[in-house]
Amino acid sequence: MDNFLLMVGDENSYLPGKTWSKYDVEVLDDKMICQSKKDSSVKVEIPYTDFVTAEFGIGSGNLWLQCRLKRDQLVFCSPRKSWKSDAGKKLIEKIDSATKISAMKEYNHYTGKLFFFYMFK
Repeated sequence: MDNFLLMVGDENSYLPGKTWSKYDVEVLDDKMICQSKKDSSVKVEIPYTDFVTAEFGIGSGNLWLQCRLKRDQLVFCSPRKSWKSDAGKKLIEKIDSATKISAMKEYNHYTGKLFFFYMFK
């Protein structure tokens, strides 16, 4: 299975690094394992049970998932190809099963055929 590419939207207590830090995410059934692309020794497990709320939003031409987890917020984006990948779809499914993701229409717009139209609305 392919991995999901996650880019951090702001500093948080889950994933070290500044805005735009990149992580390869292995999407498992019970957790996501995030490994820093810059420093492979940084590996963080985040169980889906930590997710309290999640909401999609589009900004600056990117699709963002804004999440509140048990001990902090986690905001991230990913390239369109990664959102549409099997790993991306599975990640969305797993987070959605832990806490209903709101604004799924934004995901559907971003990954749909007319996504250029929605990027500049």
